[in-house]
Amino acid sequence: MILGISQPTFLPWAGYFGLLNFVNEFVFLDDIQFNKRSWQQRNNIKINNKNFFLTVPVISKNKYNQKINEVLIDKKSNFIQNHKRCIEINYKKTNYFKDYADEIFKVYDINHDKLIDLNIDFIKVICNLLKIKFSFIRSSELKTNSSKENLILEICKIKKSKTYISTIGSKNYLNNDYDFKKNLIELKYYKFKNFKYKQLGNDYIENLSIIDLLFNLGPNTLDYIKENFYIYD
Repeated sequence: MILGISQPTFLPWAGYFGLLNFVNEFVFLDDIQFNKRSWQQRNNIKINNKNFFLTVPVISKNKYNQKINEVLIDKKSNFIQNHKRCIEINYKKTNYFKDYADEIFKVYDINHDKLIDLNIDFIKVICNLLKIKFSFIRSSELKTNSSKENLILEICKIKKSKTYISTIGSKNYLNNDYDFKKNLIELKYYKFKNFKYKQLGNDYIENLSIIDLLFNLGPNTLDYIKENFYIYD
């Protein structure tokens, strides 16, 4: 069984979905520290040929020791309508906006209480649009008790994984390669190259939210993701 593990980020970039498409099962790390102003609550779209952050406002109470699955959305703001308006104004002229916008906006309209539920629902809907088979569990359901350095290994052992595919950003704290080998778990990494695709407007911008790719490439989105996704030791 090939396993992927990562935090549930907001409207993730294309590389995130490359990983989801490659693994058999995915574990959302939901019971680790929440980092404010990270990809957990925001992501980039393209506006007037520049990066623009769509940010989900959250309640800052106990922000320095909240777990991801404890973070509440600040509903006093009008972010839902602001996000939807911003997306529509800037992407309505793309080739596939009309094909996918309604499904994206339906997630906003659920009016979630928790950030994690909003993020996971977006990921589920986009996987469905891309026809990615998606099986997941939250790390909080596994009752782990390891430190950050050993948490990934413990999850792999619980799930009886034979292969773990890691993000390159996790390589710095996966300092127990020997322990993976000792437990007969193959440790591999992925890279997403993000070659240019035809975006609306001038000045290509890389690493945007998946919705930029989806609205511009439509049914060719998954093919683009597969062509740019690489696994290595």
